[in-house]
Amino acid sequence: MHRHPYFDLMLHEDDELSALLGSRVVERPTLHEWPLSCVQRVTTADDTRIIYKAQAAPTIEPEFYAAARSPLLPWARTIYRAEQHACMLIEFIDAPRLADLRLPAADVVRIGRAVIEEMTRIEGQLPTVLNIGSSVAWCAVAESMLGALHRLVGAGRFTAVVAGALRGIERAAASESVLDAVSAPAGLIHSDLGGENVFVLEERYRVIDWQYPKRGPADLDLAILLESIGLDPRDYVDTGFVRLMVLLRIVWLTECANRWFTPGVESYDRQIAQLSAQL
Repeated sequence: MHRHPYFDLMLHEDDELSALLGSRVVERPTLHEWPLSCVQRVTTADDTRIIYKAQAAPTIEPEFYAAARSPLLPWARTIYRAEQHACMLIEFIDAPRLADLRLPAADVVRIGRAVIEEMTRIEGQLPTVLNIGSSVAWCAVAESMLGALHRLVGAGRFTAVVAGALRGIERAAASESVLDAVSAPAGLIHSDLGGENVFVLEERYRVIDWQYPKRGPADLDLAILLESIGLDPRDYVDTGFVRLMVLLRIVWLTECANRWFTPGVESYDRQIAQLSAQL
């Protein structure tokens, strides 16, 4: 194995993958990479195509796939797992992504609700990275985020996020609309259900990228999906779910700045300042 040239990721050599796949690797383009994952499409000499994904903490994708049972999920196999790193082979899905289909809004909403309904039937003892499935659980998450943000600003690490932005984030997190949203019936949510993660196979669907599943309200996933397609989620879900979507992005960026990828602190600072304006 070797370390990624830019990020703290561990990747297999071609000959290691060839041995695991039983056929020589002939092509291995990178489809997507960022500090916490690198995704490649591997093609072998016998014309097998498969997705190779190297990732780093805080992912729980290997554990999720090991526990979950559903036709909504692609086949997946973990081939390396250490404390901070994991590598997986994932089924290559030869189908269009919802993001690429340019469907009418009504069809996007219909597919989104069908996918979310099918997610409720995923079987197994499913791990999650965060619980926002009640007002008590959400208030604990919000309190932790706000404490971390105050420390980042107080230490001078954040400069774009000013006192007014912090007050706005605090008001939004405690607002009636957000508390109503997190008090809605809770279950497994994907929490990154963008149109690029939903594949459409006639009347069946597949959903990928289960690094950070959470426990929370289903309409949060719908808001995320609709926004990713270019639709205004406020036309289809209550405002509280849209605010919650923005707040969870602030939670994630705050965690990245504090723990997961601290060299990107200036970028996180700017992004959180911009997100606070949406609240």
